[in-house]
Amino acid sequence: MSVTIILIGLVATALGVTLAVRTDRSNERRLLEVQTNQAATVLGIATNSFQEPMASALDVAASVLPERRRKVFAERFTRNVGPDKLFQSGALWTRDAAGLRRIAAVGGRSRASVTGAVTRGLLRRAYASGTMAVEWVHDGRQTRIVFALADAEAGFAVSTERVLPATRRAPVDTDSGFAGLDYSVYLGESTSEEDLALTDVDPSELPLEGLTKSVSIPFGDNALTFTTRPREHLGSSLSQQLPWLLGFGIPILTALALVLARQLLRARRRAESDTRTITGLYERVDTLYGEQRELSVRLQNALLPATIPSLPGYEVAAKYVAGAQGIDIGGDWYSVVGVGEDGFAFVVGDVSGHGIDAVAEMARARFTVRAYLVDGDSPQDALEKCSRQFDIALDGHMVTVVAGVGNRRTGELVLASAGHPSPLLVSPDGAAQFVPIRAGRPLGAGADVYEPTAVTMPPGATVLCYTDGLIERRTEDIDAGFARLAQVASGPTSGPLEQFLDHVLENTRAPEHNDDIAMLALRRDARLS
Repeated sequence: MSVTIILIGLVATALGVTLAVRTDRSNERRLLEVQTNQAATVLGIATNSFQEPMASALDVAASVLPERRRKVFAERFTRNVGPDKLFQSGALWTRDAAGLRRIAAVGGRSRASVTGAVTRGLLRRAYASGTMAVEWVHDGRQTRIVFALADAEAGFAVSTERVLPATRRAPVDTDSGFAGLDYSVYLGESTSEEDLALTDVDPSELPLEGLTKSVSIPFGDNALTFTTRPREHLGSSLSQQLPWLLGFGIPILTALALVLARQLLRARRRAESDTRTITGLYERVDTLYGEQRELSVRLQNALLPATIPSLPGYEVAAKYVAGAQGIDIGGDWYSVVGVGEDGFAFVVGDVSGHGIDAVAEMARARFTVRAYLVDGDSPQDALEKCSRQFDIALDGHMVTVVAGVGNRRTGELVLASAGHPSPLLVSPDGAAQFVPIRAGRPLGAGADVYEPTAVTMPPGATVLCYTDGLIERRTEDIDAGFARLAQVASGPTSGPLEQFLDHVLENTRAPEHNDDIAMLALRRDARLS
């Protein structure tokens, strides 16, 4: 009997130790994966912060006058440059027939023999790819990370540099997501010493070995390889010590193995419960994100006209569609109002950027232009007055507007544009052509005088005003968008005007639909003929 009990105890010990070791390793792998993904999310958010100030600088460069471009760039970008800032230096470039030319710079200058050629190469990559280009530069003393972002359509690009610390440490690794982890971050798929960006271990320990987890994090036109290793046991101390505990006390091992196995099972269930809790939290975040976006769209719609006024002898229809990405609301708007006995006025506009500031600027522009038109100002006079009230250097936004005043009896329209796309006139027989308006400066780009353009709408004709979200696509020239709009809008327009707008929207806007769209159409009653 004693031998039988001893054999049973030995077998139970062997099985228990084996099960404990395997379960502990499985838990370690799972916890390492969860914590690695959390740390990768933190690192991905940190890397995305490099592109935002560069994109903002491009928007400003494309929107201000040439003589103000150097000053405005320096004022706006200096806040990101310095010893303890995001970048050590930054430069604004332009591209013309002579090649790349730097027109403004802030911070320290690059060493031409080391980074000049790299910077120009990156700029060419950025122009070609449409995304942020990233590259390491080693000059024997320092390792620098060089960035470039270009707006090929506007012809401008921004290059920046950040010097990697000699310790290869960064503030981001103080986040709780890195707790208990050794890590290394490389640019690209290579794990060579030259491509090392960040680590918290001695370089002699690289590459990390043993129980590791690697993930790839997008970084502009490149990627980061993020590898982690547990610095300490990630699971409970019980699961770590269990194999040793099971290896002692053969006389009581059978009973002890049962008790400890039950504890281990409960620990595993708690780990699975924690995993479900984390998953539920992520799902909740997604839900809240959707709710926030819905509230943003509601706010934007609340700032647009609640109803379209009735204009005798005219059919009027309007449509606003929010962009498909992000929770920030845009600054697109439209407005139409009767003026006097036989007149009416209308406006369609677009404020650069997104967010609450853009909507506030939209509300100011909408009500200011509308007030001037209701008071009887011509479109060109209303825009000229507004051009002296907006300044991108102070407001941070630029506003494009097309305004018009019409006579219901004669069908005559007078139009003026502040940097806005020309309206489309569709004749009764379905021929579509853009109204030849000479666009002045956008509001915020400096005071200007605007030229009026007169056009007569025959009975049955339709005028369509819109914002650039309807025609712009990232991968093509803007002229292709105009041509597509004219082709889609051509043809008989005898059906309801709402259906006409739906048809144009469905067949013109980009598939990814990133930008907001505002549309306003007026059709003169064909029976007036």
